[in-house]
Amino acid sequence: MGDKKVELWDSLPAAKYNASRYQLAERIMKVLDYIYKDEIVKHFDKGWQFAKFNIVRTDKARRQLNGCDCGIFVMNWLEDIECTSRGSNQFQHASERVRVALSLLKNPKNTRLKEVRESARRVVDEELDMLAQHGPSIPHHPIARKPMTRSQAK
Repeated sequence: MGDKKVELWDSLPAAKYNASRYQLAERIMKVLDYIYKDEIVKHFDKGWQFAKFNIVRTDKARRQLNGCDCGIFVMNWLEDIECTSRGSNQFQHASERVRVALSLLKNPKNTRLKEVRESARRVVDEELDMLAQHGPSIPHHPIARKPMTRSQAK
């Protein structure tokens, strides 16, 4: 078991949460002692406990760029557990959300894929109908134009 320490890896560290994170780690270690009490008695010396481990914060964790992509950031990090191929400055939250959503959607175990595809087709059809009726319009875009009338086209 080596150093007998628990490392806190925090992708969004903030001093105001330090105490609560340490307390949570202590509670988790007590729960582990309770859950694994039989195995601990069987495999470790008398008095051995997870709760006796030292809790240390590590600076090895990559940093996320904002506070709203925690789940996506963690999923991305778990896919690349060695933290070597992607640095935090390369994390693109919008594209990562899309990538994770698509991988979940296209997963063979997704029992609602057919329903989602049908719904997406309906949305695309509705958008195409709206474009056909009103013409393309991209508000606040420098090259956006209103549809031309016949007299303007001449």
